[in-house]
Amino acid sequence: MRHKWMNLILIAAAAVFLFSGIQLGRIWLEYREGEKEYEQLVKEADMSELPPAVPEEFLEQLEESEDPAETVSGQEEETAEAEPELSYDIGHDKLKEINGDYVGWLALNEEISYPVVQGTDNTYYLTHTFYGTRNKAGAIFMDADITEGWDAKNVILYGHNLKNNKMFAHLMKYADQGYFDQHRYFSIYTQEGVAVYAIFAAYSTGGVSEAYQYGFAGEEDFLAYINKVQSWSVIDTGVSVGVNDRIITLSTCTNVDDGRFIVQGKLVQ
Repeated sequence: MRHKWMNLILIAAAAVFLFSGIQLGRIWLEYREGEKEYEQLVKEADMSELPPAVPEEFLEQLEESEDPAETVSGQEEETAEAEPELSYDIGHDKLKEINGDYVGWLALNEEISYPVVQGTDNTYYLTHTFYGTRNKAGAIFMDADITEGWDAKNVILYGHNLKNNKMFAHLMKYADQGYFDQHRYFSIYTQEGVAVYAIFAAYSTGGVSEAYQYGFAGEEDFLAYINKVQSWSVIDTGVSVGVNDRIITLSTCTNVDDGRFIVQGKLVQ
């Protein structure tokens, strides 16, 4: 009898293992389908290559700047009013034609370079790609409640932390000081030009967090927010943020409980 029960337990365990393997395989296949869609998107937008995290024109100015964390123009007080001056060849019209929710392209590092969309809610693009295909890979999307677009005081972008290291998975690399030191900037490419951001904070938080504040009562409220998130940062960026600055918040899941990992940058060009 004991031998019989052992056999049943082994059969049940094998069945569970087989079922789990099949489910995992399905997830990886779905992720790969999503990855192929984004590879196809680059071709459809007539992009010869993915845009760099920092355009060459800006790199040249960085080399000449004594304080690259500040606005390249040297006029930090006017940062919030500055318009992007750089340009890059991206098929924005084609991308907008494919998906009317397209608002720009994010280039963060060697692994994170994706189109950004903004839908009517914060759930659709959790399970749909840029093409609108239902897929767990989702898309990089701007918070639907931000009405000012890229001109908002705090633009919040969300993306999944996928097990195949795609979408925002590599965002968590910014918990390492050495990695940050080599990847201090990211860019947003739009039809109006290129906006470059200097990273000023990176940290873990919860799914419900004060980090997601995007409306501010005034200058004191904004500075209190900045002081708070910078105190949470696990890296030393040396970047100051003033009352006239605009910022971007990049958010992904840590895949541990309800944890989130956030990287924030301020507009410098």
